[in-house]
Amino acid sequence: MRIALTNVGFTIENVGVLHEITCSFKSGITYVVGKNGAGKSTLLKVIATATSPNQGTINYTKLIRDEKIGTHRLPLTVEEVRKVIGFMPQHFTGHAEMTVERYLTYMAFHKGIPHAQVKALLNAWLNDANLLKLKRKKLRNLSGGQLQKVGLIQALLNQPRICILDEPFEGLDTEEKLFFKRVIQRLSFHSIVIISTHLLEEINQSEDNSVLYMDEGELCLYGGVDELDEVVKKLTVLNEK
Repeated sequence: MRIALTNVGFTIENVGVLHEITCSFKSGITYVVGKNGAGKSTLLKVIATATSPNQGTINYTKLIRDEKIGTHRLPLTVEEVRKVIGFMPQHFTGHAEMTVERYLTYMAFHKGIPHAQVKALLNAWLNDANLLKLKRKKLRNLSGGQLQKVGLIQALLNQPRICILDEPFEGLDTEEKLFFKRVIQRLSFHSIVIISTHLLEEINQSEDNSVLYMDEGELCLYGGVDELDEVVKKLTVLNEK
Protein backbone atom coordinates (compact mmCIF):
# COMPACT_ATOMS: atom_id res chain seq x y z
CA MET A 1 0.00 0.00 0.00
CA ARG A 2 1.18 3.53 -0.77
CA ILE A 3 -0.29 7.01 -0.33
CA ALA A 4 1.00 9.90 -2.45
CA LEU A 5 0.03 13.54 -1.87
CA THR A 6 0.75 16.09 -4.58
CA ASN A 7 0.37 19.83 -3.92
CA VAL A 8 -2.43 19.22 -1.42
CA GLY A 9 -4.02 22.37 -0.01
CA PHE A 10 -6.94 23.01 2.31
CA THR A 11 -8.68 26.31 3.00
CA ILE A 12 -11.35 27.28 5.53
CA GLU A 13 -13.14 30.60 4.97
CA ASN A 14 -10.33 31.85 2.73
CA VAL A 15 -7.71 30.97 5.35
CA GLY A 16 -5.08 28.47 4.22
CA VAL A 17 -4.69 25.55 6.63
CA LEU A 18 -2.56 23.32 4.40
CA HIS A 19 -0.22 24.70 1.74
CA GLU A 20 0.88 22.55 -1.21
CA ILE A 21 1.79 19.42 0.75
CA THR A 22 3.70 16.89 -1.35
CA CYS A 23 4.86 13.65 0.26
CA SER A 24 4.24 9.91 0.24
CA PHE A 25 3.68 7.20 2.83
CA LYS A 26 4.46 3.49 2.82
CA SER A 27 4.35 0.73 5.45
CA GLY A 28 5.85 1.73 8.78
CA ILE A 29 5.12 4.50 11.27
CA THR A 30 5.26 8.17 10.34
CA TYR A 31 4.96 10.65 13.20
CA VAL A 32 3.44 14.01 12.28
CA VAL A 33 4.74 16.67 14.67
CA GLY A 34 4.46 20.42 15.08
CA LYS A 35 3.07 23.05 17.41
CA ASN A 36 -0.69 23.46 17.96
CA GLY A 37 -2.32 24.96 14.88
CA ALA A 38 0.37 23.65 12.52
CA GLY A 39 -2.21 21.75 10.45
CA LYS A 40 -1.53 18.23 11.76
CA SER A 41 -5.16 17.28 12.42
CA THR A 42 -6.33 18.69 9.10
CA LEU A 43 -3.66 16.73 7.25
CA LEU A 44 -4.74 13.50 8.96
CA LYS A 45 -8.43 14.14 8.20
CA VAL A 46 -7.62 14.73 4.54
CA ILE A 47 -5.56 11.55 4.28
CA ALA A 48 -8.30 9.58 6.08
CA THR A 49 -10.88 10.83 3.52
CA ALA A 50 -12.83 12.46 6.37
CA THR A 51 -12.61 15.73 4.43
CA SER A 52 -11.56 16.65 0.89
CA PRO A 53 -8.67 18.95 -0.05
CA ASN A 54 -9.41 22.18 -1.92
CA GLN A 55 -6.47 21.58 -4.23
CA GLY A 56 -4.02 18.89 -5.23
CA THR A 57 -4.43 15.14 -5.38
CA ILE A 58 -4.13 12.14 -3.08
CA ASN A 59 -3.52 8.76 -4.70
CA TYR A 60 -3.87 5.46 -2.86
CA THR A 61 -2.37 2.42 -4.57
CA LYS A 62 -1.66 -1.19 -3.78
CA LEU A 63 0.90 -3.49 -5.35
CA ILE A 64 -0.54 -6.15 -7.65
CA ARG A 65 1.34 -9.12 -9.08
CA ASP A 66 -0.11 -10.33 -12.38
CA GLU A 67 1.34 -13.25 -14.37
CA LYS A 68 0.48 -11.56 -17.67
CA ILE A 69 1.50 -7.93 -17.13
CA GLY A 70 3.83 -8.28 -14.16
CA THR A 71 3.93 -6.25 -10.96
CA HIS A 72 2.10 -2.93 -11.04
CA ARG A 73 0.31 -0.47 -8.77
CA LEU A 74 -3.48 -0.47 -8.76
CA PRO A 75 -5.25 2.79 -7.84
CA LEU A 76 -7.98 2.51 -5.18
CA THR A 77 -11.28 4.38 -5.15
CA VAL A 78 -12.33 6.37 -2.07
CA GLU A 79 -14.84 3.62 -1.23
CA GLU A 80 -12.11 0.97 -1.41
CA VAL A 81 -9.77 3.10 0.71
CA ARG A 82 -12.38 3.54 3.43
CA LYS A 83 -12.70 -0.23 3.77
CA VAL A 84 -9.04 -0.55 4.75
CA ILE A 85 -8.64 2.58 6.91
CA GLY A 86 -8.69 2.78 10.68
CA PHE A 87 -9.05 6.39 11.83
CA MET A 88 -9.05 7.92 15.29
CA PRO A 89 -9.67 11.69 15.21
CA GLN A 90 -8.47 14.06 17.89
CA HIS A 91 -11.00 14.47 20.73
CA PHE A 92 -12.67 11.15 19.87
CA THR A 93 -16.27 10.89 21.13
CA GLY A 94 -17.86 8.01 19.20
CA HIS A 95 -21.64 7.64 19.67
CA ALA A 96 -22.19 9.01 23.18
CA GLU A 97 -25.44 7.12 23.88
CA MET A 98 -24.11 3.72 22.83
CA THR A 99 -22.50 1.33 25.27
CA VAL A 100 -18.88 0.35 24.74
CA GLU A 101 -19.89 -3.12 23.55
CA ARG A 102 -22.62 -1.90 21.21
CA TYR A 103 -20.45 0.80 19.69
CA LEU A 104 -17.52 -1.52 19.01
CA THR A 105 -19.89 -4.18 17.63
CA TYR A 106 -21.35 -1.57 15.30
CA MET A 107 -17.86 -0.54 14.16
CA ALA A 108 -16.82 -4.18 13.66
CA PHE A 109 -19.77 -4.82 11.34
CA HIS A 110 -19.08 -1.53 9.55
CA LYS A 111 -15.49 -2.67 8.94
CA GLY A 112 -16.62 -5.99 7.48
CA ILE A 113 -15.47 -8.28 10.29
CA PRO A 114 -17.41 -11.59 10.03
CA HIS A 115 -20.31 -11.80 12.50
CA ALA A 116 -19.09 -15.10 13.98
CA GLN A 117 -15.77 -13.51 14.97
CA VAL A 118 -17.00 -10.26 16.50
CA LYS A 119 -17.85 -11.33 20.06
CA ALA A 120 -14.58 -13.15 20.73
CA LEU A 121 -12.57 -10.39 19.05
CA LEU A 122 -14.20 -7.65 21.13
CA ASN A 123 -13.84 -9.56 24.38
CA ALA A 124 -10.13 -10.06 23.70
CA TRP A 125 -9.61 -6.35 22.98
CA LEU A 126 -11.65 -5.22 25.97
CA ASN A 127 -9.81 -7.61 28.27
CA ASP A 128 -6.38 -6.51 27.05
CA ALA A 129 -7.35 -2.83 27.37
CA ASN A 130 -8.86 -3.34 30.85
CA LEU A 131 -12.34 -2.33 29.64
CA LEU A 132 -14.20 -5.63 29.98
CA LYS A 133 -16.05 -4.56 33.14
CA LEU A 134 -17.14 -1.37 31.39
CA LYS A 135 -18.55 -2.91 28.22
CA ARG A 136 -22.16 -2.07 29.16
CA LYS A 137 -21.34 1.50 30.14
CA LYS A 138 -22.33 4.31 27.76
CA LEU A 139 -19.51 6.19 26.08
CA ARG A 140 -20.69 9.49 27.56
CA ASN A 141 -20.10 8.09 31.05
CA LEU A 142 -16.49 7.02 30.45
CA SER A 143 -13.46 8.89 31.71
CA GLY A 144 -11.19 10.59 29.18
CA GLY A 145 -8.65 7.78 29.26
CA GLN A 146 -11.30 5.06 28.95
CA LEU A 147 -12.87 6.80 25.96
CA GLN A 148 -9.44 7.19 24.38
CA LYS A 149 -8.94 3.42 24.59
CA VAL A 150 -12.29 2.80 22.89
CA GLY A 151 -11.20 5.16 20.12
CA LEU A 152 -7.96 3.27 19.65
CA ILE A 153 -9.69 -0.11 19.62
CA GLN A 154 -12.22 0.92 16.95
CA ALA A 155 -9.37 2.17 14.76
CA LEU A 156 -7.33 -1.03 15.16
CA LEU A 157 -10.12 -3.63 15.14
CA ASN A 158 -9.77 -4.77 11.53
CA GLN A 159 -5.96 -4.74 11.26
CA PRO A 160 -6.25 -1.78 8.85
CA ARG A 161 -3.81 -1.40 5.96
CA ILE A 162 -3.92 2.35 6.62
CA CYS A 163 -4.07 3.43 10.28
CA ILE A 164 -4.36 7.13 11.11
CA LEU A 165 -4.26 8.21 14.77
CA ASP A 166 -4.51 11.81 15.98
CA GLU A 167 -2.92 12.30 19.43
CA PRO A 168 -3.79 8.70 20.37
CA PHE A 169 -1.98 8.43 23.70
CA GLU A 170 -3.58 11.40 25.48
CA GLY A 171 -4.97 10.39 28.88
CA LEU A 172 -3.42 6.91 28.94
CA ASP A 173 -1.20 5.69 31.74
CA THR A 174 2.26 4.22 31.11
CA GLU A 175 1.10 0.60 30.96
CA GLU A 176 -1.77 1.42 28.60
CA LYS A 177 0.51 3.40 26.30
CA LEU A 178 2.96 0.50 26.18
CA PHE A 179 0.22 -1.98 25.26
CA PHE A 180 -1.13 0.10 22.38
CA LYS A 181 2.33 1.06 21.15
CA ARG A 182 3.22 -2.63 20.87
CA VAL A 183 0.03 -3.32 18.91
CA ILE A 184 0.71 -0.39 16.59
CA GLN A 185 4.34 -1.39 16.08
CA ARG A 186 3.29 -4.90 15.01
CA LEU A 187 0.66 -3.45 12.68
CA SER A 188 3.24 -1.17 11.05
CA PHE A 189 5.19 -4.13 9.66
CA HIS A 190 2.58 -4.48 6.90
CA SER A 191 0.50 -1.29 7.16
CA ILE A 192 0.85 2.46 6.79
CA VAL A 193 0.58 4.04 10.24
CA ILE A 194 0.39 7.82 10.63
CA ILE A 195 0.42 9.26 14.16
CA SER A 196 0.23 12.92 15.13
CA THR A 197 1.72 13.99 18.44
CA HIS A 198 2.97 17.14 20.11
CA LEU A 199 5.04 15.07 22.56
CA LEU A 200 8.37 14.12 21.03
CA GLU A 201 9.01 11.61 23.81
CA GLU A 202 6.12 9.53 22.40
CA ILE A 203 8.08 8.85 19.22
CA ASN A 204 9.50 5.35 18.79
CA GLN A 205 12.98 6.05 17.47
CA SER A 206 13.29 2.88 15.42
CA GLU A 207 15.30 3.43 12.24
CA ASP A 208 12.31 2.12 10.25
CA ASN A 209 10.08 4.99 11.39
CA SER A 210 9.75 8.47 9.91
CA VAL A 211 8.98 11.96 11.18
CA LEU A 212 7.09 14.70 9.32
CA TYR A 213 7.40 18.19 10.78
CA MET A 214 4.77 20.85 10.00
CA ASP A 215 4.57 24.56 10.73
CA GLU A 216 1.73 26.91 9.73
CA GLY A 217 0.29 24.40 7.27
CA GLU A 218 3.56 23.73 5.48
CA LEU A 219 5.68 20.60 5.36
CA CYS A 220 9.05 21.74 6.69
CA LEU A 221 10.88 18.45 7.15
CA TYR A 222 10.21 14.82 6.27
CA GLY A 223 12.73 12.06 6.89
CA GLY A 224 13.89 9.33 9.22
CA VAL A 225 13.70 9.65 12.99
CA ASP A 226 17.38 10.57 12.87
CA GLU A 227 16.02 13.99 11.83
CA LEU A 228 14.43 14.34 15.28
CA ASP A 229 17.25 16.53 16.59
CA GLU A 230 16.54 19.00 13.78
CA VAL A 231 12.83 18.99 14.70
CA VAL A 232 13.72 19.72 18.34
CA LYS A 233 15.84 22.68 17.21
CA LYS A 234 13.00 24.07 15.09
CA LEU A 235 10.46 23.70 17.91
CA THR A 236 12.87 25.32 20.38
CA VAL A 237 13.27 28.33 18.09
CA LEU A 238 9.49 28.63 17.73
CA ASN A 239 8.96 28.46 21.49
CA GLU A 240 11.53 31.20 22.04
CA LYS A 241 9.78 33.61 19.68
